[in-house]
Amino acid sequence: MKNLFTTLCLFFIVCNCNAQDTLKLSELELLNNTSWKGKLTYKDYQSGKLTSIDATMQAEIDGEKIIYNVQYTYEPNKNNKSSIKIKKNGTYYGNEKIVSNTYKNGTRTFVTSYEGKDNGKKATMYITRQFNETSYKEIKEVLLKDSSKRFMRNTYEFTKIE
Repeated sequence: MKNLFTTLCLFFIVCNCNAQDTLKLSELELLNNTSWKGKLTYKDYQSGKLTSIDATMQAEIDGEKIIYNVQYTYEPNKNNKSSIKIKKNGTYYGNEKIVSNTYKNGTRTFVTSYEGKDNGKKATMYITRQFNETSYKEIKEVLLKDSSKRFMRNTYEFTKIE
């Protein structure tokens, strides 16, 4: 009986250690059919300085995907429309792995990660998305393969347009 109890305890510990946060499309419902105004702040590759540009965003849920449409007020050639599906039973947001997902005091915060390159160097990107009824913030951090410290590459900060 003692061995059975020990085995069951170990099983639950292993399962919980490997458990991963998930995300459901319904958790993004707050963004459906919304418009936002704000700015993109990014770290310039050449100068290393932070630069901000005005931006607007619309978000909508269409079937099994969420669609973001971002416009840059003074750089319309950089406008972007993206469509993202939640995949693999909620463990992926598009091609980004869900690292964490929390909801506290009316604010949803979820963090994703993916492997890629930043300025030609291999890196892991971490994107934190945080939103509530009135604000939306998205922070992209980069962890270069030869480093142990992340740095902020860009941040979107929006206020909901009523």
